[in-house]
Amino acid sequence: MKRVGAVAPLLAAGVLVLHAPQADKPTPACAEEDKGVIQGTVIYEDGNPVTGATVYASAMFGLGAGITPNAKTDETGHFVIGHLLLGKYAVTGEKQDEDYPRMVDRFYNSDKFETVTLTSQHFTASVTVRLGPKAGVLFGTVADALTNAPINPCAEFQRAKEPNNRVVGTGLVKAKYRVLIPSNSDVLMKVWYQGHTSWYYPGTIDKTQSQPLNLKPGEEKELDIRLEPDPNAPPERCGMPVGTVVKECCPSG
Repeated sequence: MKRVGAVAPLLAAGVLVLHAPQADKPTPACAEEDKGVIQGTVIYEDGNPVTGATVYASAMFGLGAGITPNAKTDETGHFVIGHLLLGKYAVTGEKQDEDYPRMVDRFYNSDKFETVTLTSQHFTASVTVRLGPKAGVLFGTVADALTNAPINPCAEFQRAKEPNNRVVGTGLVKAKYRVLIPSNSDVLMKVWYQGHTSWYYPGTIDKTQSQPLNLKPGEEKELDIRLEPDPNAPPERCGMPVGTVVKECCPSG
């Protein structure tokens, strides 16, 4: 087991641009076998076990799109993910009901996660996954500035120091929203909707005046967004329909 810092996969509803951890080449010789097992424990930052966390094993050898193998932890924090092809995996955890975000998504993990390699000689691997720090929480409403009619807009969140590390689409921010933001990180935010002027954090229609949002772990910030009607606003694409997942790149090894 080792921790890496140069590997590349927001929410349950929405169009996400996910960067999976790029593909090792070639595909492992034993990839046709599915006898691999990853097991281990998920702990909090203080070392206590996490009950009910979700653990993901993201293949880093070019399997392509599909459901990422995952498992829930028991009351001791233990998990087992079986029937895995042999190869290298990124192992990440989440517990969103306690504001520990989807670390399987590059927007949150920023290329830092545990990895294990399953081989024909060692097809079982053990790993300890440490949750934390918590994300920051941004919540509030989105509405028309004149009528106060609720709006389900398009939204984009981008790490200020990593222009290609972003999530964008519908469903990320709704008329009434609550979204997890990577903590201790500068994040740029844009919200837009047809027939309205684009809005940039902290509350401007001038992109050059936008500023990054930076929340501490567990910090909650209320932000009500009001979009100014503008019939001459140029149309902007908003991405795929709600629920579609888009990958810009694949797991890197």
